[in-house]
Amino acid sequence: MTANWESNQIQFPKFKSYSKKETIYRQGESSSGFYLVKHGSVKLQKTLLNGAQAILKIITSGEIFGDGFSTGSFDTKNNTFAISLEEGTLIQRISLKNFQDPEIGLQLLDKLQLYNLELTRRLEDLNWMDSESRVKGLLFNLAVKLGKQYGDETLLKLNLTHEEIAMLTDTSRQTVTKTLSNLKKME
Repeated sequence: MTANWESNQIQFPKFKSYSKKETIYRQGESSSGFYLVKHGSVKLQKTLLNGAQAILKIITSGEIFGDGFSTGSFDTKNNTFAISLEEGTLIQRISLKNFQDPEIGLQLLDKLQLYNLELTRRLEDLNWMDSESRVKGLLFNLAVKLGKQYGDETLLKLNLTHEEIAMLTDTSRQTVTKTLSNLKKME
């Protein structure tokens, strides 16, 4: 008698490919759980009560995002819009069954805890750093995650406008432009 070990394994769905600027989910819709970025990057953006737009985070390869699972008794709504920043961004939706598997669930919990720590650090930066330092800190963190090393230098290709960088760092577009100009002069 042969055992059917495959029936007991957790099956992950295939990755879905998104085009640049394609919406993965919308703010206010019922949440479908969590998502894993296999390749590319995702912008989490929120429309505030006054109609203004805020960018909360840039999610990169290996990171998880999403607002949880809607259950029969509780309908979780997406708190943000999730938008692909690169052509061919690969995203995998993580099901509730996947999340409940002990081994996979612990790995996902670790990633969610790291996400929470990053949000805490960002809040501290907003409270204690000046605007130019926040812009430089964002660029440094993105360079560590997304940059390509070329000798002593790091190339960082961003699909973000100065306005979007300003939203991420709670500064003005003018501050971003001035900071980037000053950095360029330092070359």
